Amino acid sequence: MVVVGTRRAAKYAAKIVGDVVKNRVDAQKDAMVANATPEFAALAAKEAAIGSYIDSLGINVMLKPFYMSYGRKLYALQKRHESIAFENEACIATYAWQRRGLAIASLIKIANDYFDVDVSACST
Repeated sequence: MVVVGTRRAAKYAAKIVGDVVKNRVDAQKDAMVANATPEFAALAAKEAAIGSYIDSLGINVMLKPFYMSYGRKLYALQKRHESIAFENEACIATYAWQRRGLAIASLIKIANDYFDVDVSACST
């Protein structure tokens, strides 16, 4: 059975009442922070490593945030996907960042060295 749009909207409106949302977040806050803390540390470590690599290449400082964003994208994809799905999504991301003007060799190295995914075959 298909639920009509007005019923869906009513249920959504009930879920986002300020007090309801506050109570849910308050009840789960400690667990949310405990789960997020190691992820933030892992992401920061990846960012530091990628930043050092970019600095070692002597790439224009204006481009560094873009390489960092590429690394964050791969980090998020790695958390969401596995195996061939991750590889395919990484290839799509690599293509997108290459089309934005980033050096393909650097993107391939970041993907290989920091995220253990080979995007060289799909990046030619």
